[in-house]
Amino acid sequence: MRHIAFAALAICASGAAAQARQIPGRDLLSFPIGLAAEAAPLSDQAGAGLWNPATALLPGGARWRVSAIAMNSSADDIGVSAQGLAIGHAVNGTSIGITVARVQVANLTRTDADPLSIGSELSYSTLVVSALAARRFTSHVTAGVALRRREGRLDNVTSAGITGDVGVLVEHLGFRDARIGASTFLFSPGAGSRERTSYLVGGDVRVVGPDSGHAVRVGYALEAAAGLSSEHYLFAAARWDRWEARGGPVRTEVFGGSNVRVRLGLALHHHGYAFGVAREESAGGLAPTYQFSLTSVRP
Repeated sequence: MRHIAFAALAICASGAAAQARQIPGRDLLSFPIGLAAEAAPLSDQAGAGLWNPATALLPGGARWRVSAIAMNSSADDIGVSAQGLAIGHAVNGTSIGITVARVQVANLTRTDADPLSIGSELSYSTLVVSALAARRFTSHVTAGVALRRREGRLDNVTSAGITGDVGVLVEHLGFRDARIGASTFLFSPGAGSRERTSYLVGGDVRVVGPDSGHAVRVGYALEAAAGLSSEHYLFAAARWDRWEARGGPVRTEVFGGSNVRVRLGLALHHHGYAFGVAREESAGGLAPTYQFSLTSVRP
């Protein structure tokens, strides 16, 4: 069934791409790439700025940050995987960087009226390369911009396009240390746009604990892409010194249907390194996905 579902998805995507000249593989970016159970508009552990360019800002006193991210599904037949690399550098108060992320589907075979393979594997993937800049303008407000090139491939069809995104992160609000983040993803305005833009917004507050290193936070995040999908994430995060646990229920609405699942993650912070792992059930009966990230911050 999964072979048929993916093949049908690829065929529909091919038809849509031909009619609207959209770049293939946009739906692959619905996976939480590089997020160890973080809310996308607030995600700062990897500092990749993939979902919100403002989160690419390096912490005070740091000059370099390098992050590697990966995602894999546990399926033996059809599987989705992703890899990414992010490099950031601080120059006169501005953090600049580059992020490369690739997502692909493996073992996607051609089918006709039955599930038997009738040919070679279908190639279905997308590659996003982002150049980013982020800067803190006040003690509360950080803003960032990103210029992205996304390439998508479906079988023997390959196309690419350029988009630009903006993001803002507002922190340390009130005695509850509230945070609010908002951004665009693959923003490409105009009636002839070849991309479907996502709009992200989210926030959290500290409900227990004296400071950010010893606290429990709760929050909510929304990601909506017109004509594609929407995701609602109600989450909690608890940190005590080096250890941090995150998670909560996720509701996804796509193609008129909905799915509710659980996202769980764990992070370890130690001597300038941060390691994160996460697990999430997938929609549509697909295998769970596992996230991994490793970040190094240096003066």
